[in-house]
Amino acid sequence: MSPLARLILALVVAGQVPAERQNPQPIAPLTERMDKQFDFYPGGKVAITSEVAGNLKVIGWNRSSVRIEAEKIVYQLPTDQARALAAQFPMAVRYTATSATIRFPGAPAAGSAVEINVLVYVPGSKTDLAVRLAKGDASVDRINGWIEVNLEDGSLEAKSLEGYVSGATRRGDITVELAGRRWLGHGFMAATLAGRVALRVPALYSAALQLETRDGDISVDYPEQMVDGEKVPLNVVTSKNARSLKATLGDGGAPVRLLTRAGDIRLEAIPQERR
Repeated sequence: MSPLARLILALVVAGQVPAERQNPQPIAPLTERMDKQFDFYPGGKVAITSEVAGNLKVIGWNRSSVRIEAEKIVYQLPTDQARALAAQFPMAVRYTATSATIRFPGAPAAGSAVEINVLVYVPGSKTDLAVRLAKGDASVDRINGWIEVNLEDGSLEAKSLEGYVSGATRRGDITVELAGRRWLGHGFMAATLAGRVALRVPALYSAALQLETRDGDISVDYPEQMVDGEKVPLNVVTSKNARSLKATLGDGGAPVRLLTRAGDIRLEAIPQERR
């Protein structure tokens, strides 16, 4: 037995170490769930803001309504203290038939562990969306609209979107998956200051593609394009530490632009059977 073990044993025998501190039990997290649904016409705008850590997922559906499912989690506190802390971070919702704001105000005190994860369904056929998160990942799926996502510290995932999309994160990865034959709308632009970028595009797709990294590599697994009847590969241009790729996919069209200041970029084709 080591000297430290002998000392601990002696203190326990002497009654100087409380029994509950010999084998402390982990404190189960407190979880509170909140649900809300209301009528909402396609063509409206939804603004979502959270100043509390946690992830957000927004999904387009075929209903004229908005549904919010929120999960509030408090870690490592006794139940009464956890409930008191959870009460300090309410969900504030205001809405009309064409405009809605969803807010989670306040920042957790230093050392406390509060997390709010949110799932929001909106009319996918046409909904404008404005998202701002202080800390957490955001995912936006199957929505046509004017979409703006701003993250301070978190990754962005965008799938099967249409319209105008602008996404930015100071620190986090960007994952994009396009759908259909071409970008329908004004265009797509997303940028990260520090993070990787992954772009998956159908093998037969039309858009004006632009990828750029200031300090990273660009890898390409995408078919050659036909230019004036000849097959032309997608070439990466290197200039000092920067690398870029500009290409007309298919018949061209709306711009799809992805940038990272520090991180790699991966362009990959989606097989035809998955179109």
